[in-house]
Amino acid sequence: MSATLPPARARLAAALSLGLLLLAASLLAVQAIIDLRRVQQLETDLAELHDVRYGLLNAEVWVAQLSALLARKIDTFEVTEANRPVIKRNIEIALDRILVEVEDYLRRRNTGGDNVWERVGGALRQGVQDFLVDFDELRAQTPRYADAVIEELNRPQARAELKDRLLAAVDAAADATFTATDFSAYNAVLARHGCADAAACEARLRAAAAALEARARTFALGALLAVATMFFVGWRERPHLRPEVMVMLTAGSLVLLAGGVITPMIDVEARISELRFVLLGEPIVFTDQVLYFQSKSILDVVRVLLDTGAWDMIFVAVLITLFSLVFPSLKVLAGFIYYLNWRGLRANGAVYFFALRSGKWSMADVLVVAMLMAYVGFSGLVESQLAAMAGSGRGLDVITTNGTALKLGFYLFLAFVLASLVLSALLEARVGKRAS
Repeated sequence: MSATLPPARARLAAALSLGLLLLAASLLAVQAIIDLRRVQQLETDLAELHDVRYGLLNAEVWVAQLSALLARKIDTFEVTEANRPVIKRNIEIALDRILVEVEDYLRRRNTGGDNVWERVGGALRQGVQDFLVDFDELRAQTPRYADAVIEELNRPQARAELKDRLLAAVDAAADATFTATDFSAYNAVLARHGCADAAACEARLRAAAAALEARARTFALGALLAVATMFFVGWRERPHLRPEVMVMLTAGSLVLLAGGVITPMIDVEARISELRFVLLGEPIVFTDQVLYFQSKSILDVVRVLLDTGAWDMIFVAVLITLFSLVFPSLKVLAGFIYYLNWRGLRANGAVYFFALRSGKWSMADVLVVAMLMAYVGFSGLVESQLAAMAGSGRGLDVITTNGTALKLGFYLFLAFVLASLVLSALLEARVGKRAS
């Protein structure tokens, strides 16, 4: 075997090169993790600023839009020769109805009574009323009264007073009907980023998130290339893989695993880009309404499940941790120990199991497939539901956006799965060589 090994100097140079590649991969992966976690927070804050409960589902926004609409309609109201007959006729109908209601009320009041004296008094009042007030004559005068009302409505001062009363009635009705929206999370985002309003904050957050994601993508690609180079060197040396190379490859695999479980794997977002409809001849528009947004890594999902406190959710969190973090890590480390027979542990049952028999238990490759299928499922579900919303009714224009996307964490975890497969192949080559 010694004849097949390179000279000591060449081995030292190769080990130093692999060590530098491992150091570079580690530093790049750490920086990518930091940047991606920051991007996750920025995207979550952006989604919070545009959450549907602050816009489309906020009664105060509706009241503001309706009040502005009513104010514009009142300010632009004008009686012309074209619309005067219609307006006058409607006022006449309203006045006639009022007179009928007043006459009926007075007659019921006068004819009622619990005893004979009250009924006699009511009959006297009714006689006096019929003598003094002729409701038929009043109804005949409704056209003249309608003209007086129209003239009053044309006065700017009367329109201003009418507008104030209508807007006050709308505000009072909203206060008595709807619960105030809680803006504490919204205001916390503005305070955290030092923004005066959502518009200024959005531009700042989008620019920062785009810059950080581009930089993180460069760092992650650099880490992947560094680890890929290490595995290329290791694959060329099979089955005479040196111990120091095996150490480097194991460490490189764990770097990829750390990046895969800490950084977000998938973003799920459903957004109404624009909702437009016409009310009283004027458009009502809502833009950038986020219906749902989640950006989670594997560890984030575990933490959310644990925070529920429910035993079934905790059980699922434990399973995810075992199959996505513990078993893959033990498999890689056990392969390293078995390969090198570190401290004579090759004969240990646990080391043997995790190194050669735990492949079907680690489930790392299955998790990657599950994440991919979850992405396809979420994307299809969100797309279909948003499409149904967009075609939900006449006179309602809805432009929806499906922001579901796989993130860098998925690709880092996929790279770890491929790296673990290569390590398994190297281990099998070592076992085959020993057997022969």
